Amino acid sequence: MPVTGQIPAIIEATKRLAGFKRCPAPTIFYTGREDENIQVISCITGGKEERRVCVIYGLGGVGKTQLALNVIERTWDEWDYVIYTDASSNEAVEKSLKDFAEARDIGQSHTDTINWLESCGERWLIVFDNADTQSTKVRQYIPARGRGGSVLITTRLPDLARLAVGLGSVCHLSSMSPVDAVTLIVKIACSGNQCILDQEREAAEELVQEFGYLALAIVHAGAFIAHSPSMTIVKYRSLFLSQRQRMLDEYKELPEIAKLDERGDTVYTTWRMCYEQLKPESRELLWLIAYLHYNGISEEIFKRAAHNMHSKEYPLPPTDREIQARDRAQKYLSHFINSDRSWNTIKFSRVTADLTSYSLIDFDHSNQTYGVHVLVHDWAKTVVPHTRELAVECTAMVLSLSIDREQDMGSLAFKRQLGLHVSSLLICNPNLGANHGGYFHEVYWHTSQWIQCEILGKKLVEVFQRELGINEIQTWSAVLKLALTYGVMGRWDKALDLQTQTADAGQRITGEEHWLTLTSMSNLAFTYSNLGRYKEAEQLKVQVLDLQMRLLGEEHPLTLTSMNDLAFTYSNLGRYNEAEKLHVQVLDLRGRVLGEEHSDTLASMSHLASVYSVLGRHTKAEQLKLQVLDIQGRILGDEHLSTLSCMGSLASTYSDLGRHKEAEQLQVRVLHKQKRVLGEEHPRTLMSTINLAWTYSGLGRHKEAEQLQVQVLHIQRRVLGEEHPDTLISMGNLAFTYSRLCQYNKAEQLKVQVLDIQRRILGDEHPSTLRCMGSLAETYSDLGRHNEAEQLQVQVLDIRRRILGEEHPDTLMSMNALATTYLDLGQWDRAEEMYYKAISIAERTLGNQHPDTQLYRQNLKSMQSGTESDMEGIQRVTRNSKRLLNQSQNPPNHPVF
Repeated sequence: MPVTGQIPAIIEATKRLAGFKRCPAPTIFYTGREDENIQVISCITGGKEERRVCVIYGLGGVGKTQLALNVIERTWDEWDYVIYTDASSNEAVEKSLKDFAEARDIGQSHTDTINWLESCGERWLIVFDNADTQSTKVRQYIPARGRGGSVLITTRLPDLARLAVGLGSVCHLSSMSPVDAVTLIVKIACSGNQCILDQEREAAEELVQEFGYLALAIVHAGAFIAHSPSMTIVKYRSLFLSQRQRMLDEYKELPEIAKLDERGDTVYTTWRMCYEQLKPESRELLWLIAYLHYNGISEEIFKRAAHNMHSKEYPLPPTDREIQARDRAQKYLSHFINSDRSWNTIKFSRVTADLTSYSLIDFDHSNQTYGVHVLVHDWAKTVVPHTRELAVECTAMVLSLSIDREQDMGSLAFKRQLGLHVSSLLICNPNLGANHGGYFHEVYWHTSQWIQCEILGKKLVEVFQRELGINEIQTWSAVLKLALTYGVMGRWDKALDLQTQTADAGQRITGEEHWLTLTSMSNLAFTYSNLGRYKEAEQLKVQVLDLQMRLLGEEHPLTLTSMNDLAFTYSNLGRYNEAEKLHVQVLDLRGRVLGEEHSDTLASMSHLASVYSVLGRHTKAEQLKLQVLDIQGRILGDEHLSTLSCMGSLASTYSDLGRHKEAEQLQVRVLHKQKRVLGEEHPRTLMSTINLAWTYSGLGRHKEAEQLQVQVLHIQRRVLGEEHPDTLISMGNLAFTYSRLCQYNKAEQLKVQVLDIQRRILGDEHPSTLRCMGSLAETYSDLGRHNEAEQLQVQVLDIRRRILGEEHPDTLMSMNALATTYLDLGQWDRAEEMYYKAISIAERTLGNQHPDTQLYRQNLKSMQSGTESDMEGIQRVTRNSKRLLNQSQNPPNHPVF
């Protein structure tokens, strides 16, 4: 079955459920390093008025991460926010920052978190742990500003010390002091009892010296002693020395990536001695873990894999290696299955307890996941008793078995935690089979990793076309998903091509009533809408809705979503009365089926209110928006971002009603809360600032509007770039204000710049481009360049007639604008003819009471009276109305598949 139209809402809900990685606690055996603790604490907490960056660097295994975690624990009350990131790769850093943005509801990308930190007035600490590879560009993730923030980096790379900022900001961590090293091994080996025999203490002193005082070696040795019956430090040292030469020979055979610069053979020996004490089931779990990402490893992976291992379906016949891996996975997972096929957590916990007791894995209580030290993770790969190819395949099998295609909250939250594990496997073997690829694509889709989705999606299409042929549903389902990926990435031309192919194939292979055909048609219609091809979108949406009404009934969620989408298309086509009828129908059905306080019902109320606003029925819009705001405020609270959005929308309606002071009061309130919660540079904060500027314009306070718009535009150019849609909107808004201030040359410069970008990106006939052309024509009229204005307006009117039709409100507004320019040129007969035509169509399509209809009548009346004051009125009303109607409304997110 395809994913329903409810999925975007469900995905949003699970983002907070999945949460972001919380900062782990330090080990209970943490010992010493007091001077280094004081140095790092002084650095990161001493810059109350400046951003500090502290870099802890040193060899692997010296305890950099534990020092950082101990510092965080000791300074916890200093911070309003602590963001812990795994800096082993760019992907891992971006995941941590993205998860924080979604959990805080400040955005949906890692850059949203960075922007928020830069403008956040509260105290924050961001930690980049294990930044050990040159490919991880830590610098790009460090907020450039933010006086209340500090940054902590742990790394093996001395070069990263150049990022340090502040007094005492570079901490070179070397081996432990002899006293601290002895204290640590005694603490672990003797369960914290420091009262030991002299010969034991002497053996401890000699042993830690032989370890080079490296913390990781000490931890492994202590764990071995503590969990081996009758083992003492003296006995362990003797055993260690007897094993050393054999381990040294093995260490020499390791790949360079798994070696340390100093004392690596010593640490490897202590690790290998622990490994050889493990039970068979524990060793096998370590082999599987070796090819996952080194942290964020949950019991849930193995539990779900065991649940699915006998029912999992794959699209292709399995290869010999896949059969072998599946047999191994099923045999291993069967150890943890009860006779009633339920999962045995106790048995699994015994295996993980064996591994944790020897410090080969750690349990992170904050995040309820297991982790492996990066060195241990590398070494674990070297002890797997079968080939690397089969070892990777076994781990891939377990992971893909754990992934389903269900859309419940638990499944979605689980899949959102697997991105790094999938990437780890694909790095080890980029050519893993398509049987796994489909499930791994599912993970990338739900973690919004679109580039990875595209790469994997193209591979799946290629393999399915070759192995299954072009007449199989599985092949076209893969094409459909690839098209969706292109759509999400804004590459509408590629999406259009693939969706057209998929819709045609669906009709040919399965018929028009199959889910593949319906979904393809629905997605193709959505692409048409994004390309401004609204008539083609309407034709498809009507066809899809008719089929869904017959097959599913009018109350099915998919049917309601299609009705909602069609209503937005009617709005885009200017058929607001038809849009209103559909929105009313959807609202009634959702209210009855889902309840009045369901999020989909509230969304329908907001959509209907928007149509009322366009129809000039602002009082009705106000009533609906007040109702939505009351429910949102009661359920989510006054400061929830959805509630603030409702308040901003209500403020816009107050402006439409001419109640600009009420609008201003509400907008100032919203803006104040958004600045505090989201930061000054967040897109929602900037949008609220833009709305407040419009209210200032409505109050005639154009200089204040200009100041706000210049401020917003400066931020957007820096953060989003010159060609971002939000930046272009702000440029247009500022140009409009310049016109209000009679600074027409400034207005022209901005509008020409916007139009050039729109033409290049969207094409000459896109609705947004046409609006820019109409706006520039208006400025030409203001500058007295009426012939240039006429040329542009004729061009816009011709295109709108051809694309939107003669009855579209935008077409009528173009007729009104051109009529006004004819007056400027003294062509009264042509102006009168154009006004009459616009009025006739508007009365028939919009109704006599619509604001546009009344505007056209008033302009004709003013022209016919012939007085100078009335003629001035035509110019003024026309200009203002054109600008307000140029603000388009976008439909909500479409169901993706």
